[in-house]
Amino acid sequence: MIVRACGSEGWGQGDIDETQHTMRAVFDRLPGDGYLVLIPGMFHPNFSDFPLFSPVTRWLHLVGPIDGRRGLTIVSAFEVAFFDRELKGQETVLLDRPAERFPEVVFEAHRP
Repeated sequence: MIVRACGSEGWGQGDIDETQHTMRAVFDRLPGDGYLVLIPGMFHPNFSDFPLFSPVTRWLHLVGPIDGRRGLTIVSAFEVAFFDRELKGQETVLLDRPAERFPEVVFEAHRP
C-alpha cells in the first residue's frame, strides 16, 4: 500500500513512493517477526514534539496534516507496545492486528 502525502516536507511524490516501496520490500523479506506501521498525514518532524510548538508549523507545511497530539499519541502507543512485547515479554493486542482506536494507521505484522 502506498500512502499519498500532501505537502510532504519538500519530498516529491516519486521519492515518497520509492521509499515506501523499499520499506515494503524489506518488510516482505524479513527473516523474523516484524511490523509495518504507516501513519498517513505524518511527516518526519511529526515524530517529535515539534508540531506542538506552534500552528505556524502546519501552515508552512513543516509537519503533516495530522493533529500533533494525535500523531504523538499513536507513536507513543506503538512504541510502548513494541517495548513491552520485545523487552518485557508482555502480550499486547496492539501488535497483533489493526487497532480500532487508531483507524488511520496502516498496520501489518510479519510472522514467518
